Amino acid sequence: MSENTEKEIRGFGRKMTKSDKVWLVIWIVAIVLFALWMGSFVPFLVLPFVADVYWTRFIKWDWWKSIKNGFLRGVMSWVDAIVFALAAVWVLQNFFFQNFQIPTTSLEKTMMAGDYLLVSKYHYGPRVPMTPLSLPLFQHTVSIGSTRFCKSYFDHPQVNYRRMPGLTKMERYDIVVFNYPNGDTVCVNCENPDYYTLCKMYGRDRVWSDKKTFGEVIARPVDRRENYVKRLVGMPGETLQIIDRKVLIDGKELKDPQYLQHKYIVLTKGGVITEREWKKMGVYTKGSSNGSVGADVTMIQDVAFYQYYDIKPDSITGRYAPLYLANLTREMVERLEKSGKVEWVKDTPYQEAPGTVYPQDELSDWTGSDFGPLWIPQKGKSIRLTDENVKLYGRCITVYEPNQATGDGQGNELVRLGKDKYQLNGKEASEFTFGYDYYWMMGDNRDNSLDSRYWGFVPEDHIVGTPLFVWFSINQETGEWRKDRWLKKVKGL
Repeated sequence: MSENTEKEIRGFGRKMTKSDKVWLVIWIVAIVLFALWMGSFVPFLVLPFVADVYWTRFIKWDWWKSIKNGFLRGVMSWVDAIVFALAAVWVLQNFFFQNFQIPTTSLEKTMMAGDYLLVSKYHYGPRVPMTPLSLPLFQHTVSIGSTRFCKSYFDHPQVNYRRMPGLTKMERYDIVVFNYPNGDTVCVNCENPDYYTLCKMYGRDRVWSDKKTFGEVIARPVDRRENYVKRLVGMPGETLQIIDRKVLIDGKELKDPQYLQHKYIVLTKGGVITEREWKKMGVYTKGSSNGSVGADVTMIQDVAFYQYYDIKPDSITGRYAPLYLANLTREMVERLEKSGKVEWVKDTPYQEAPGTVYPQDELSDWTGSDFGPLWIPQKGKSIRLTDENVKLYGRCITVYEPNQATGDGQGNELVRLGKDKYQLNGKEASEFTFGYDYYWMMGDNRDNSLDSRYWGFVPEDHIVGTPLFVWFSINQETGEWRKDRWLKKVKGL
């Protein structure tokens, strides 16, 4: 047998270089390790293609290089690079990192509106992609600016929830990125407030029939729901209660985050506090008009407030001194009191309308300032199927939990047969055992945060990850770059 024939048999017609051999070994080791981490054989399906790139060459991967038309060859070179980049970004985004922008002030002043975060998915363990056929960089819709084009994912196939091993477990006070639990059903033209709030405000029939106002009503898989970021406050199996704004876990008061904000009433000595002065104190004023109205500060025009606080008008002019409702930290309150511009600053517990907070029961007297007690579901623990428990945990059972009868989908069928009497998945049942752990999330800007007090628990399959650092930050009010926050670790903030 000739030397050339031996090479053809050994390399299927292609002689491997030393570099090819090294890269082939690196890829094989990486794929094997990834398969072990994932606990699945699926990554092994990539091995034949990797071997073909560096060795067998049954597929002519660089076929476009033989195109005679220079322009077309150039286009294909870009297509080749883009496809490879998208594949690499898909892997990175699904298993390692994801970019996230802070859109609101709910975590001020720890996380600020305009912060861009690098979110780690491997810390808590990445989820095996639940909608694997998806475009990276787009959460649920391919869009440019306000123009929407199409969904960024295919509904099928869908993979049941499974989380790969992580570096650490979730701990209280962690800042966590998660998929919005109430984002399972969405009105395309009006995503905020959410579908369930819209149905409560306008009625389900109108929401479904008024396409011009609300658009199509669609469903989204767990991993394609909007991303939210909050602070982890309550852990599985604990009992949470809020008394006069103080959070208690199993009866013990929690230490407040350093930059916790609450809503305060501010009465001036007669002069207006300008927008510039509010900004100087660190109060978020985007959307304000002459310093009077903003995200975290509002000038009060309602005379009823003055009467409630027994504030009298000026005896000469008959005018009231400016009164503000502002979200402030304790440090901001102290600065205001020392400024010489205010008469007093008073704490004002925020009271919502009945039925506004979880579980949206009109008869409940719970508010964002006085809430609970409420037990947080834990995997393996059971509850009695009573009317009261179904009111509190019914959404967990019928929407979040895997179907315990079939095991092949989300949500169990729960039918009320009578007082404290229920049928679960076609069979009469007296109790339900949770298959997931649940968490309680709250914002540091307590009275300006849409959090678990309003939509309930966060199931473990909704957890995305935890932010590592702020890689870029821009002040959304002024457009200025916050260079002092760039590349800052979140825990250091």
